[in-house]
Amino acid sequence: MAELFITEKLQSIFMEQKLTTSVKEFTTPNLLTIQGDKPLIEAAKLMSNIEIGSLVVMDGEKHIGIITERDIIKAVAIDMDLPSTPVRAIANTRLVTIDAKKTVKDALMKMSRENIGHLPVVEKGRLIGMFSFKNFLDLERLRIGFI
Repeated sequence: MAELFITEKLQSIFMEQKLTTSVKEFTTPNLLTIQGDKPLIEAAKLMSNIEIGSLVVMDGEKHIGIITERDIIKAVAIDMDLPSTPVRAIANTRLVTIDAKKTVKDALMKMSRENIGHLPVVEKGRLIGMFSFKNFLDLERLRIGFI
């Protein structure tokens, strides 16, 4: 019984350390983007091929929003013509980001408040990658040997 308590306590301490780690440590680098004038079908294929859940939408060199797999599903559900509808037509133009120095706990809380699953990470005003709850879970699974 005491052994179980110690194990749970150690896991709790370890989790607290992870939650206070900078979000940059859990960020997927090489942020993937798509130009807003590209067709939705291209965004869907790119996300499917690379197995990612979001793309930052660009207008030239400027980021103008984000498109997620949830957005693609909504477009399919209302019978949008994926080959002819541009990404910008459904992209969320309110790009919620987090500073790379913030903690994982800050990121998870922000994602919960905003009801979002993908959070672009910013360092010195520049997008450097993407944080998602899935990234956090994947790293934890790797650490404990589940993957």
